[in-house]
Amino acid sequence: MKKILFTMCILIFGIHYSQTYYSQDFNTTGLNGWVSTDIDGDGKQWINANASSINAGFGNGSLVSYSYDDSNNIALTPNNLITSPIIDLSSVTASNAYLVYNLATHSNYPNEKYSVYVTTTNVSGAITASTPVYTETVAAGGFQSRVINVSPFIGQQVYISFRHYDCTDQYYLILDNIKVKSLADYDVALTNLSLNRYGVINTDYFIKTTVKNNGLQSINNVTLNWNDGTDHSAVIALATPLDAGQEKVITHSVAVNYPTVVNKNIAVSITGVNGAADATPADNTLSVPFNSVSQNSPKKVVIEEGTGTWCGWCPRGAVGMHNAETSFPNDFIGIAVHNSDPMMLAEYNTGANFNSFPGMNVDRSLLRQSVGPDFSEFINDRKPMIVPAALNATASLAGRTLTFNASAVFRTNFTNANFRLAAVVVENEVKGTTSGYNQKNYYAGGGAGPMDGYESKPNPIPAADMVYDHVGRMLLGGYAGQAGSIPASITDGQVVNYTFTANIPTAYNLDKIKVVLLLLDGITGEIVNAAGPFAINGTLGVHAAEKTDNEHTLYPNPAKDYFKINGKGKVNIKILDVTGRIILEKEDVEPNTPISVHDLVKGTYLVSIKEKDTEPVTKKLIIK
Repeated sequence: MKKILFTMCILIFGIHYSQTYYSQDFNTTGLNGWVSTDIDGDGKQWINANASSINAGFGNGSLVSYSYDDSNNIALTPNNLITSPIIDLSSVTASNAYLVYNLATHSNYPNEKYSVYVTTTNVSGAITASTPVYTETVAAGGFQSRVINVSPFIGQQVYISFRHYDCTDQYYLILDNIKVKSLADYDVALTNLSLNRYGVINTDYFIKTTVKNNGLQSINNVTLNWNDGTDHSAVIALATPLDAGQEKVITHSVAVNYPTVVNKNIAVSITGVNGAADATPADNTLSVPFNSVSQNSPKKVVIEEGTGTWCGWCPRGAVGMHNAETSFPNDFIGIAVHNSDPMMLAEYNTGANFNSFPGMNVDRSLLRQSVGPDFSEFINDRKPMIVPAALNATASLAGRTLTFNASAVFRTNFTNANFRLAAVVVENEVKGTTSGYNQKNYYAGGGAGPMDGYESKPNPIPAADMVYDHVGRMLLGGYAGQAGSIPASITDGQVVNYTFTANIPTAYNLDKIKVVLLLLDGITGEIVNAAGPFAINGTLGVHAAEKTDNEHTLYPNPAKDYFKINGKGKVNIKILDVTGRIILEKEDVEPNTPISVHDLVKGTYLVSIKEKDTEPVTKKLIIK
């Protein structure tokens, strides 16, 4: 359906009017009155597709044309034209008219070429024979905006066309939010806010805003205000002018810093542009929640990788998982979410909702990311994040019945929290004998470059030669987490416990099973924090045949501020969390010497105790 909006607004400054003459967001099915022409006759042309996974700003529908056929692994050389319904500029009284739209290309393959035509005819041959008003080969991928001057066409009825052509073997060109409008002198929009969701008390955090210039005049400064009950305004001078259609990240100069634990909603507004008022202030305000925490807690980054034995490019995902596990043993948890093969868990595959394979979701925050053999950029970026709670768990088996006791120690206050606990049962070294376990391998022969030895393996790799790790087997609490597992009202220092139980199928190898604990944001679905993976072939991941030694005892146990070791001589100790990570190490500890645990979060730990010339023994320590 064609959408024509007529609005008029007299600006406070100047004599410009703000009017929109045509607007289309393609959020209803079909081409919405636009006409696609397959000029080269290859059967590939413009379609309306949901590109919201690439950027939420695209909504439920967008115009998409491809220069690569992913499903068939074929390069395309498009020559695709799409033309609008007639747009009436005959009665425009403003002095300007601009074509405004969003576009995106793939971040790794951005070089799509396209032209924009404005004509009085909708005949495809006449359109392509005319001179474009704009042509570009997109230099950098991602979500972008363009503003094209179409003022010379005021007084006419016109068609606008986009032609995707003269490029090959890239990926896609997406167009959306197409408008023809007049521009006011000063019209900015606050399009995004960036502030750490959580911050440690007595620490500065700065608000970053994304400002878009929707007006005619270049912007040299903006007045930014953030308000948490008190206004914090500052005039921010720009190092370079922000021209029409451009966006820029602007950082507020007044830090967010609280000396105590707080739960705030912070509103951020643009209240001035070049010292003048904004023509449309309705799009100048956004808000973000912020909590200060009394202390930080260990953070693990979870990468859920979409894979399948049918996917010839998926070996690079397995390589990426292995490399991340080796490089970041204490900061990374990897889970393989299988699709359309014998290891698929339908609920997991549906929840993850990958749109290409291999693909990955990072903390369920960065969705449908491209997969390479190196995850370090994602892990390094997210592992320093401040989180509101530390996680821990214990696991035990009775036969094949798993009891998984999860706990979260919160370090902030919430009056209306929405968190959920969830657990994922993961199996390593999975093998199969049927053809469904054969792994497609497009790296065979080396034509696609090296891939950690997969280039020397055949295509497909026989099931007998394949071992699959990190396989997501069961979801405890469901993909969205267990409702009611975390209360709505939370105070600093509060410990929340929840117990999951499950029967492990006999087809799964208990010695290769581990469990990952997740804390989920119940509103966004993001993974706030994670712990594990925890082995389940013995409580706390310690094998049942573990050596014990009655000569050493820990007391008090549970401990609050300190514990002591009762024994005969000096010992070297290591305190480990339940994942095996060393938290504290001390040498030559005298018997009955207090060992402080004041800085450790509440939960269960293992203490390795070693006397000279003896094997170490392991004891369980509970800190409350």
